[in-house]
Amino acid sequence: MHTSASQPSLVSFTRKNRPTRRAGGAMRPVRSENDMKRIRKPMKSILMRVPFYAIHGMSSHVRAISRSVSKDSLVSNDFGDGTATEEDALIPDVLAHQGCTPRLAVVVLATLMGAINFGYNTSVLNTPEDIIRRTLVEGSYVDDFSWAIIVSIFCMGGLIGSSLAGPLLDTIGRKSFMLFTGILMTLAIIFQASSVSVMMMVMARLFTGICCGGTTVVVPLYLGEIAPVSLRGSLGTLNQFAMVLGILIANVLGRPLGTDPAWRVLLGVGALFSTLQVLLGVCIVESPRWLVMNGKIDEAEKILRDLRGDDEDGADYVGIEMESMKELAEEEKREISVTSLVRNPKLRFPFMVGVTLQLFQQFSGINAVFYYSTGFFEKAQFADPYLGTVLAGAVNVLATGFAVELMDRAGRVPLLILSTFGMTLSSLVLTASLVLSSMYNIELGAIEVMGVLSFVAFFEFGLGPIPWAITAELFGSAERATAMGACSAVNWTGNFIVGLTFPAMNSVCGSWTFLPFGAVTLIATLFSYKYVPETKGKSLQEIREAMNELKNDKVGKSPSTNSSEIPHIVVGESKAAVY
Repeated sequence: MHTSASQPSLVSFTRKNRPTRRAGGAMRPVRSENDMKRIRKPMKSILMRVPFYAIHGMSSHVRAISRSVSKDSLVSNDFGDGTATEEDALIPDVLAHQGCTPRLAVVVLATLMGAINFGYNTSVLNTPEDIIRRTLVEGSYVDDFSWAIIVSIFCMGGLIGSSLAGPLLDTIGRKSFMLFTGILMTLAIIFQASSVSVMMMVMARLFTGICCGGTTVVVPLYLGEIAPVSLRGSLGTLNQFAMVLGILIANVLGRPLGTDPAWRVLLGVGALFSTLQVLLGVCIVESPRWLVMNGKIDEAEKILRDLRGDDEDGADYVGIEMESMKELAEEEKREISVTSLVRNPKLRFPFMVGVTLQLFQQFSGINAVFYYSTGFFEKAQFADPYLGTVLAGAVNVLATGFAVELMDRAGRVPLLILSTFGMTLSSLVLTASLVLSSMYNIELGAIEVMGVLSFVAFFEFGLGPIPWAITAELFGSAERATAMGACSAVNWTGNFIVGLTFPAMNSVCGSWTFLPFGAVTLIATLFSYKYVPETKGKSLQEIREAMNELKNDKVGKSPSTNSSEIPHIVVGESKAAVY
């Protein structure tokens, strides 16, 4: 540790204070009024710069921002000699001072029911595909195109739901929106489970998709708004984990409930999650940030103190959070449109990067696995298609947990390149095994399954979470919600296209089905290497400078060295967000 002999660091103040136990059970020092005055400004700066999203993989970005602001404050306030280390910085003050209180844990649990339900309904038709197609309409078999519509219309509903969510969230609030979607989801799932015609199933899947589209917006936004800055990345990981867990649950239940008429029970299980979400709604509080945006300051502060726990110096931290929310509410009034994003030369290139990554994510073919893997394994003559599907879901869950460590250690771009190139190799291995098995009539089922499993694992390491993380980090408070809303629309549209066309593609291409997906991920690798900036641990101004250099390299110009040409925009948050 390097500190000035004549000027003590903030750590020295920390060590002089006695520890206390907060409501959540975590140990932290009680700070004097003088200490709170010293750290108020840098803490507020950190809160203003961290997005109000619970995004998978954001923890390292939060720590980097905290480290940067902390070291700057040590120098500017003469707390150190410019050689301060992370231990001298304010990271202990910002990241360790607030844990997860019991009150916050209950609210998070209730919220994550929606994420589990989204994952469940994404994959619930996968395993029982054949039995549903044979028994949905008495006396007839659902043809390939009709089945593709049933599967993919869920994504069109997601597009509608995510588009409607923003205005509704701003109007009725986060709590009311979650209760409304929970009730509507329950009704839609009951309608889905009782369908007796293709049209009924299509309509039920559409409304289920609308609810899930709204869920993908409100869950990461709400979790980010109620969580302390130290937990936003962790709760983003929990959100992602809940979704993949829902997929796994649907896969596992697919065999025991994949008979007639038990498949209707399988489709109805999702109603249990949405009903539980509604029942736990009594524990859900309104978002303090939404209350601040609507002028209900006293109510917002009361809820925030309840979520953070009631201890000796809690009011000081809550006061700083309240100040940051009020200032960000003013920032958000500058929110711009998609047209403005496209027309603004400083924002056009970041917007293009965000949208293109979303297209690569969907056209990689990942959802073809979660929608149709059982039928795909059957066509590939794998001995146990159900086992292959369950293994894919299990690898999806395990890879999500492993990705947390990778995203904390590696940069965004290296991990994205590893992910896309790994998916390319997996596609080649899968295609080669399918072709050889078909040509020479040899059993290569184990290799085929390993190809699918590695394809899923590499996706979760990078191409799954990183496009969302990068998009949130590329934009400031005035542009972020608009940019992420547009990216969400592109994502759902790509999802719909893949879900609709994969059955026909599989029929036409046969053993070569995954080769086009391999081509897409190879192009994604090259794109990531050349055009995607590294955002981990960088301020918005540093990211804008990197984007400017990439753009100038693209058009063959010399990169500008005048950083003053790139405006510094405080990283805050907009009124509504999407995941």
